[in-house]
Amino acid sequence: MKQRIITAIVLIVVILPCVLIGKLPFKILLTLVAGASVFEMLSICERPKTNIYLYGIVGFFVFYSLLFVKTLLIPVEIIVIYMIVLLTCSMIDESIHFMRLCYYFTVGVLIAMGLHLLYQLRLSYGFEYLLLLALATFGTDTGAYFTGIKFGKHKLNPRLSPKKTIEGSIGGILLGTVLSVIYGAYIHINIPFYLLIFVCFILTITSQIGDLTFSSIKRTFEVKDFSQLLPGHGGILDRFDSILFNSMVFGILLHFIAMVV
Repeated sequence: MKQRIITAIVLIVVILPCVLIGKLPFKILLTLVAGASVFEMLSICERPKTNIYLYGIVGFFVFYSLLFVKTLLIPVEIIVIYMIVLLTCSMIDESIHFMRLCYYFTVGVLIAMGLHLLYQLRLSYGFEYLLLLALATFGTDTGAYFTGIKFGKHKLNPRLSPKKTIEGSIGGILLGTVLSVIYGAYIHINIPFYLLIFVCFILTITSQIGDLTFSSIKRTFEVKDFSQLLPGHGGILDRFDSILFNSMVFGILLHFIAMVV
């Protein structure tokens, strides 16, 4: 626990100034996270191991999406090109069976979209939107943890995460929604109040889906953590799984809100 707390403090000291300043420091931070995420995503693959050239292909897609795509969402053309490249590789590389192909594509897009939208949210919408996202995401995690300890009896999904409970999930949804809605209303965020409630509620649900998604990946590859880069926390993807997933969801929701409001 002591090691976990120390690592968390170091992360806050490093990450918070980059997020507050934005621009180049935040871009550098996300670039480092991108590199670690791609490495962790591919290095857990065994039987067979990922061929080294795939680190370059997946890495190029993730870095290009983060550093050079200027729109809020990654254009579908770029995602299709990434898919075609992977499909071509599977034709000449016998180690890329269909399930592995699906993994490289799905998780590659998830990481690319998540990091891209974290940067675009900070660049286009400002720090306040990232804080709203963080309150919905980490508020859910905190509420689920303490509610689960106090009241948890019924397992949420024992196949993927034996410790998570339905009671904890409900507590996480309530705390994450309340914290993010209150903050959004306090800063007069540019979203109609009824849509703010809807968005925050959805983010508390997708936060848990994101967490379970990455738990499913670890179960599939029979690993406890993606890496040991963060002592007491595992890897980058262990610590930032929900926020990556939720930044993607938040960006898509904002895209549709802009279209209808």
